[in-house]
Amino acid sequence: MSVRMIARGIAVEMYVGIRDFEYQTPQTVIVNVEAEAALAYRPRDIGECLDYTRMCDFVHAWKDRPHTELVETLLFDVVEFCFADARVTRVDVEILKPTVIAQADAVGVGMRVTRADYQQLRVNRSAT
Repeated sequence: MSVRMIARGIAVEMYVGIRDFEYQTPQTVIVNVEAEAALAYRPRDIGECLDYTRMCDFVHAWKDRPHTELVETLLFDVVEFCFADARVTRVDVEILKPTVIAQADAVGVGMRVTRADYQQLRVNRSAT
């Protein structure tokens, strides 16, 4: 049995992007996350669960980070945060910027990754 922790619409104001105007003022970033894990049947306390409050706090802390050029950096930060919990087997993440392009409701990046794929990505990155 697997359970998904779902946290959608986590909003944070932060400095992010490569365009000149994105260095001038913070913008809203929206994060959607699902993390899947094999958990105990009928957990008795939050320690037996994936705590979505931890995910929300992790993202909200971005408001204090220095300017981040690439949303892909944020994407991988979330993936690494999720897989720090050894019970997590799969992560789905979206990082969206709803105000940067007027012709779109939101733009951004997303990733669906299993623990095995994540470990392989890390091995490949350290080999380059």
